[in-house]
Parts: sequence; structure tokens; C-alpha cells
Amino acid sequence: MAVLGLVYLSQQKQSSQTSEKQPRIVATTVAITEVFAHLNMKLVGVPSDSSLQKVPNKYHNVTRVGNHVSINWDNLLTAKPDIVYVDSELTDEYQGKLKEQKIGMKSLNFQNYGSLVKSIKYLGRKYDKQKEAQKLLSQIKIKKISRVQKPKVLILMGMPGGSFLVMNSKTYLGDLVKRAGGEVVGASPSSLYTTASSEAIVQADPDIVIRLAHAMPKQVKAAFITTFKQSPYNNLKAVKEKHVYDVVAPKFSPTANLKVKQAYNQVKRWLDQIDK
Repeated sequence: MAVLGLVYLSQQKQSSQTSEKQPRIVATTVAITEVFAHLNMKLVGVPSDSSLQKVPNKYHNVTRVGNHVSINWDNLLTAKPDIVYVDSELTDEYQGKLKEQKIGMKSLNFQNYGSLVKSIKYLGRKYDKQKEAQKLLSQIKIKKISRVQKPKVLILMGMPGGSFLVMNSKTYLGDLVKRAGGEVVGASPSSLYTTASSEAIVQADPDIVIRLAHAMPKQVKAAFITTFKQSPYNNLKAVKEKHVYDVVAPKFSPTANLKVKQAYNQVKRWLDQIDK
């Protein structure tokens, strides 16, 4: 009995030490949260659900910390995190307050498919979850396509209020178009997002137009429809041949997420219709 007691105490001590070594982690975007879910990681804080994106059921009862548009600092601080993971595009929203509270922050780059893969590998190494990371990477692996004739694709991101921006080949959707064998047109090569130039779009005369609603999809789609009934957009080849597609989250978004294979396969099918 004495020996069994010592064994039990030893196991309890080891368990306690392991628990102490595990940092208290907060994830601030649904995409980051989904990666942690696949790595089977415990989180003490996750973003709030939105009308377009839901947090994995695994974290249903975990503290909600809002999102970059409306951060719930009370909940985030109550969770007492050791480290807060944020998207590299959103660091400014979190950095100052977390530094003030002496809470660690790590930004993850989800700008495109390649950076998503690197981020998953990083987390797998950091938390000794290489096996889970490799399994996840195999699930989202996509095959690059080479085409003799590259369909020309214009990618637009609609904003509430009726305005929209042009996305270049270095954005998430632009990267998927390139990997599927298409050519991104109408955009500035030096800037991820630029104000739409009617002249540049008309000159490019795309075969396909992908219209992404960043928020308020019904209103954004309605604005797109109104705009594309007017000159010069109604004269584009893509409009005349009905190759204009409206897309929303969670399958499509401005930055990469684990729906990447679904999004890529859809983009590939659209390009296949042109490249016959």
C-alpha cells in the first residue's frame, strides 16, 4: 500500500508539472481557433461567433473574447492568458493593451495558403503536436495546376456602403487563382488591395470575376449587382458570358483558413469552364 501510495503521488506530481508547463492560450480569430482544434489544444479564450463564422464546437463553453472589430477586453483579461495569438494583419488592435498588461502576443501569418502551411508547422513544433499538424496539412493539401491558356480573373472585395477594392495575386484568393492556373488581372502588383480603376478593369477584360463580401453579404451583393448593370462593367467578357461569382465566408475570405481546399476546388472548377 505504501508503494502504491508513492506511485500515485509521483503520477500526481508529474501531471501537475505537465499542466503547469501548458500555457494558457487565447485565439482571437476563428481561423486560428480551428487550427488549434485540429492540434487538439486546450484554449482559455476564443473569438465570438459571427453571422458568417462559428467557433468549433470543441470550444463551445470557452470564454468568448470578441474580435478585432469589438474586442471584449474584460473577458480576455479574465481568462488570464499567458499568450494571445492574433492574425498578423490585426496586431495593432491588440499589441498595445497586451503589452500594457504584460501578456505575451504572437502573430500568425494567414495571408495566403503558403503562410497558412508555415503557421501550422510552427504551432506543431512549438507545442509538440507534429503528428496532428502533419495530419491537418495532408487534409488541406492542394495541387498546383499549369495551363497553356491562363484564364484572366478579376477579384473584388466589396465593402459595406457599396465601394469595393481590387485584390492582387499576393492575396489569399489571388494565390488560389494562381495555383489553379489562372492570371489575376486589374490589380496593382505592389499592393494587396487597391481602389478599383475602371480603365484598368476594362483593359484587362477578365474571363472571370470573383466578388467577395467582406461583411454584410446581402447588402454588398446588392451593391455589386447594381454596379455591374452599369457601364463599363456590363460590357466585360465575364459579365456577358455569365462568369461572375459572388462568394462569402467561411469558404471564402480575405485571409486563409481551413476551408482552403474547398475554396481552391471551386476556383479550379470555374477556371476549368474557361479552359476547355
